[in-house]
Amino acid sequence: MIKTLELQDLSCGACAETIRTGLDLAGFTSVKVTLLTHPHTASAEIIDDEHFELFKSVLRGHGYRLVGDELQRPDKPSGDYA
Repeated sequence: MIKTLELQDLSCGACAETIRTGLDLAGFTSVKVTLLTHPHTASAEIIDDEHFELFKSVLRGHGYRLVGDELQRPDKPSGDYA
């Protein structure tokens, strides 16, 4: 089954090619990255829930947040600075 995820922070054709290559190297098939819609999307053939988690992990691993991902903030420094 083809699954599609919406991406944040995708800005150009080179970014789309990075995603396509990363997914191809991870063994995904029917990979498609769309820049013509907003939000941008990435799609691939997914065989089960574990494969879907890998799909999300590959996208995040290349630095692309999914729509709905919270912005990661650095930990608040500890200590009293007063």
